[in-house]
Order: sequence, then structure tokens, then C-alpha cells
Amino acid sequence: MGVLLTVHSIFGEQVLPLLIVIAAIWLTVVWKPDAPRSPVARIFPILVDLQVTLGILIWVMGIFNGVSYYLQFPFILHPVLGILAAGVAHMAVGQRNPLSNLGRAAPLASLAILLVLVLGNIIIAATPV
Repeated sequence: MGVLLTVHSIFGEQVLPLLIVIAAIWLTVVWKPDAPRSPVARIFPILVDLQVTLGILIWVMGIFNGVSYYLQFPFILHPVLGILAAGVAHMAVGQRNPLSNLGRAAPLASLAILLVLVLGNIIIAATPV
């Protein structure tokens, strides 16, 4: 479980926020109305899904191993916000983006929401119990 936790924390704290910013800039710059999805828009949500899957796996294994603070507040919000972040990642770069009426700014605004969720999740995970 140590290796999974290390990968999850490094990817979640350092790599994922950077990828969100890069994806937001890239998708805003290359935005065209009615264009097919770019490779960035197809791969990015999968990376978020992998992070959430790792987190849920670690969380379930921790519960079975008796890690009690995994079920205490505020840490119980960590997996919930992770699942919400995965949903936002899919909507942010998908065809049914609720902010699509913003045009070029739609991916930027959507991924800004995702960045807030991820940074909030980092803060929750780092909160001492």
C-alpha cells in the first residue's frame, strides 16, 4: 500500500494540478467551435480517473486495515470530492460541458472548477487528524 500511496500523493499533489493548468491553457488556445475532441481532451479525464481509482483503492484498503481516520471528518470528504472531480473532468472537456455557452473560455472555466476541487482535496488530505 505504501507504493500506491506514494504514487497517489505525488500525482495528486504535484502532477495533476500542473496538468490541469496546462490542459486549460491548451484547450483554450486551440478551441474551435464544433471541432472534434483533441487528444488532450480524450486523455486528460482518463488521468483523473486513474488518480481517483488509486485513491478509492487506497481508501478501501485502509478501512479494511483499520485506519480509523479514513472515516472521520474531514477526511471522509476526500474520496467524495475525488469522485466529484472525476465527473467534472469528464464534463469539462466533453461535448456536454455545462459551460459550453462561454465559447473559448468554457474549458478554462470548467478546468478552473476542477483545479479548485483538486486543491481542496489536497488540503483535506494534508489536514492533521
